[in-house]
Amino acid sequence: MTRVGDRVDGKYEILSLIGEGGMSRVWLARDQRLNKLWAVKEIDRVARDANNAVVVQGLIAEANLMKRLDHPALPRIVDIVEDEKTVYVVMDYVEGKSLKGVMRDLGRPMDEKDVISWGTQLCDVLEYLHTRTPPVIYRDMKPSNVMLRDDGSVKLVDFGIAREYKEDRSSDTQILGTRGYAAPEQLSRVRQSDVRTDVYALGVTLWSLVTGLAPSEVDVLRPIRQVDPGLSEGLEHIINRATRQDPAERYQSCAEMRHDLMRHDRLTEGYRSAQRAKIRRFNVARGLAMGLAALGVACIALGVLLRDRTYESLLDAARTASARELGGAPSAAERGYVLAASVDPGNVTAYLELVDNVYKADQNFSMEEAERLGSLMGERLRDVQGSEGYARLCYEIGILYYVYYEQDEGEEEGRTYAMSAGVQAAQWFQRAADRCDELLASGRDCELTPAERSATTAYVTIGQFYRRLSQATLEGSEGSVYEGYWDSLVSAFESVEDDGPIMVRLRLFRLIYEAISSPTYLSGFRRAGVTERQALELLEGVLASTAELSGDVGASERSQAMHDEILSGVTSPSGVAGDVSESPAYQNIEAVFGGAGTRAESARATRPSGPEG
Repeated sequence: MTRVGDRVDGKYEILSLIGEGGMSRVWLARDQRLNKLWAVKEIDRVARDANNAVVVQGLIAEANLMKRLDHPALPRIVDIVEDEKTVYVVMDYVEGKSLKGVMRDLGRPMDEKDVISWGTQLCDVLEYLHTRTPPVIYRDMKPSNVMLRDDGSVKLVDFGIAREYKEDRSSDTQILGTRGYAAPEQLSRVRQSDVRTDVYALGVTLWSLVTGLAPSEVDVLRPIRQVDPGLSEGLEHIINRATRQDPAERYQSCAEMRHDLMRHDRLTEGYRSAQRAKIRRFNVARGLAMGLAALGVACIALGVLLRDRTYESLLDAARTASARELGGAPSAAERGYVLAASVDPGNVTAYLELVDNVYKADQNFSMEEAERLGSLMGERLRDVQGSEGYARLCYEIGILYYVYYEQDEGEEEGRTYAMSAGVQAAQWFQRAADRCDELLASGRDCELTPAERSATTAYVTIGQFYRRLSQATLEGSEGSVYEGYWDSLVSAFESVEDDGPIMVRLRLFRLIYEAISSPTYLSGFRRAGVTERQALELLEGVLASTAELSGDVGASERSQAMHDEILSGVTSPSGVAGDVSESPAYQNIEAVFGGAGTRAESARATRPSGPEG
């Protein structure tokens, strides 16, 4: 048995015991090489009986499952050390206290604003788990498994009963979960637990945090405003929907639940009335569909034919309708595409044309449009997964968030959405990459070009950079994050297609220019091993590529502003090419790197000029 003072694998010095279970112990350890703290889970490999053997297998399976995951709100598995008797799993040491412990120490319910923030973060990490291939179902969401860190972020721990969703399985093999938090289907084995099982447990977790009660203390979960009338109507609506007994009546994805949490103050009685009307329409449609089904195979075939014709008719109408919004309301074209999607939810054409013909049309993806698209895709994501064109749809939605999103300056809600736009883009790019991997693994062609496939990987890292940097700064390991960010910027720049959309190219060029104009980022790049010559060469490439677009920017104010921002100080008002060293980015590179050794060699006298005239 391991003791304080032992060294695991000769490098992890055991400092103290921080947790213990029947077949495992968790130790705090110091990496002697990196002078960094890790958590080391020690698993006894030698089982005493058949029951213990199952536990040991489960613990090892948990470690192997987590090794494949990579999300800021999940502890990383960094090493697995094995011998005949013991398995040591080395993972992130999560400093902080569980939400259960925080609430116990305070002696009162948690503030609603904080609970909504934590709920949003937990929706994000659960959605990440649910969109793996195959999906990972966590199954043990509760306050004691959520760690609160000093910066307000949360981490999800203890994957002991997590499982991968199996398409061909009708029910779970074991009844596992914490009573009160576990969904009904999780404890009854009537059906297989799925993503909606985690939605239920998250809803109960939020209920417990804002009421200060444990679900085991009550017979039923009363609406939160019956416990505390000061709580909001919107949060009550979200928790009530998440904790429905029937999975079909809950949120169908954590992305959908997250969308409502971010706009909880808008979920009034009027909203619920609209939802009830929607359910009534659905029931009418379902009744009609059941009636048609009873008519036999011939009528089913006729129904499919009518659906296809209706779908095409709705698409044709949407294509000719106005894409102009009036007073912030959805345009006629947007309403048409959404209606078409409701007729054939698994067909990606309506979603793709909605993105291209409506949201990209004015080169400004507004906050209101982002809300509506988020709600639509939250409801329909399961319908389109696996459909032909799904990878293309995910890629285009990623581009939509990454390139065209524009928040209202000065509005708190706008700033919130702006911070999440990069995360949203990264998630959609990751889905596109995962789908391409599936297609290629099965011998089929990916729906993206090689350059687009390369770009998805880079865009994922770029979108996650700010969150990863915040975490890494606390852990003292930001060097690897800057190194990854630099590699992704270079990769994205090299994968840009010359005939790609002007806005996409300019948005990337501006992002790179901002990074190599920032003394803070430049210092991070330098610490990560990037040389002055590399920074200057990337700057020159961005300036030259931007200059080549000078005659093609068009009348778009956003495109022109990005173009001018990059070339500011380099091109004179008369249009004559200036010296690269006049660029503010060049001057910052010189200041950070000190101008030693490579400046004269790398910064050639002038940058390549743009088109003549």
